[in-house]
Amino acid sequence: MTSPVYSVDAQCRDCYTCVRHCPVKAIRVENDHASVTPQTCILCGRCVSVCRHSAKQVRDDLPRARALLRRSRSVHASLAPAFVSEFPGVRPAQLAAALKRLGFAGVHETAEGAERVSQEVAALLDRSAAGLFLSSACPVAVELITRYHPAFAANLTSLMPPMLAHAAQLKARFGGDAQVLFIGPCIGKKRDADQAPHLIHTALTFEELRRWLTVTGIDPSDMPDDPDTAPPGAGAFYPIEGGMSRTIRHFLKRRDLDDALLTVSGLDHIAAMLKTLDRHAAGRPLFLELLACEGGCIAGPKAAARNTVTAHLDVLAHARSARPRLPSPADIALAWHPDPVTVPTFTEGQLTVTLHALGKYQKEDELNCGGCGYDSCRALARAVLRHAAEPQMCVSHMRQLAQKKTNALARALPYGLVIADAHLRIMECNERFAGLFGETLATAYEARPGLRDADLTRILPFPHLFRSVLASGHEIIRKSVRIDSRIFSVTVFNVDPRAVVGALILDVTENEQRRLQLIEKSRTVIQNTTRTVQEIAYMLGKNSAQSELILNSAIDMFAAEDADTPEGETCSSST
Repeated sequence: MTSPVYSVDAQCRDCYTCVRHCPVKAIRVENDHASVTPQTCILCGRCVSVCRHSAKQVRDDLPRARALLRRSRSVHASLAPAFVSEFPGVRPAQLAAALKRLGFAGVHETAEGAERVSQEVAALLDRSAAGLFLSSACPVAVELITRYHPAFAANLTSLMPPMLAHAAQLKARFGGDAQVLFIGPCIGKKRDADQAPHLIHTALTFEELRRWLTVTGIDPSDMPDDPDTAPPGAGAFYPIEGGMSRTIRHFLKRRDLDDALLTVSGLDHIAAMLKTLDRHAAGRPLFLELLACEGGCIAGPKAAARNTVTAHLDVLAHARSARPRLPSPADIALAWHPDPVTVPTFTEGQLTVTLHALGKYQKEDELNCGGCGYDSCRALARAVLRHAAEPQMCVSHMRQLAQKKTNALARALPYGLVIADAHLRIMECNERFAGLFGETLATAYEARPGLRDADLTRILPFPHLFRSVLASGHEIIRKSVRIDSRIFSVTVFNVDPRAVVGALILDVTENEQRRLQLIEKSRTVIQNTTRTVQEIAYMLGKNSAQSELILNSAIDMFAAEDADTPEGETCSSST
């Protein structure tokens, strides 16, 4: 089965936002794509929430749930108590009626299972003289402890989370053939369901339920109240911070332990607390309610975006009508075992070599800017060594490399290069550009390489070319520009259309003079050739006329002699 959180590589935009927000760095970057590593992911859902390109997604279990209802008539919904803040203005009985319209045989609040868990925790504290107890109700907090703080796994209460406890209660009530489908704001519940298929068939998020209601055309606010809807159990306080502790106090017999129940919410706060907490130091029972989401389940990753204060008040209003229930006979014991994530260790030599590959040769080079998503340059180096990250994730290093390449290219260019912003303020230029326009500018370049922020309009007399490219968005303009006795070839182009413009400028005065000289010499040759041809033609014409006159004279002479001879006589030569 697909992991509850997975990656769509085609939609990843190489931004490292998910790496930055993942509290356990369960993200692997390979070939510039960030993917979730199921073996190390704790399903907090942060990567899903922060990814603006939907490259991190939650497995869609709605088709599986709908298929279950089509083939079974005994499917019961376990509805997380956060539903009252998820569907404001909808009465619990109306939502129950809507779910039954979808095909559920019964709708029950998970608060019933939460209440049973609280009863067991209270009994555990009542009979304990000392010890640290960590709640096992939040699946994400449990994953954080068993995988990344395994020494505290033994301090987790050996009880099912409310979802599984409620499923066990429902199966005990309706028989083993009954199927249970959970609906709530948590992604982590999907893994719990995957690992306990004998209790939970499918875990849906509120988002999936909303989509289900939409595609079937069911509006809970239009539904009549379901007459079978029962008042909530005392576990209805669970979705808010301190809600579990509040419920436990209701069943606690020892009054000296009222102040021994504390709440820690937020994964960062939990991790920081566990790093400094001595799990053996408690001189009396101490219970810590751990919630991965700050604010409680009402702020879960798949809860509707609402003001948490309003959501908190909605839960309180609903929970005040709760009626404690008698403990059910279902066994909700569950032992938790450490499942540590293996983190390889590396020598200082390995780290040094990797840091050098990241452009970090001195301590001062380790900026620890967090641009890569890791808290420090050394953390990135360790991730590179374990093949979870790539060197190009170091933003400062890549910027330095890009700058070096740009500088090398700019130095090698036979052209003067200048790049300016929309206000024609210089962003970058090469030394050759500065040398084209006099010693003063060249001296200014020596004082401030790149001439950053200099006014280009005060340097070049043709700023209209730059403005034309910026205004039109045309890719390129090539012009020959004369400045006094010098001639420049100017190519203006867009770097960022309408925002950044660049130009390549070459002094072609000498070449232009040579070209003009060549043209003049070619023109002279052509003129001389034409004159020669004309003279030849004239002489040929004159000679032809003279020859024609001579020949005509000869013809006339012979023609006259023939006319003087009488008809019938012949001329004979004298002997």
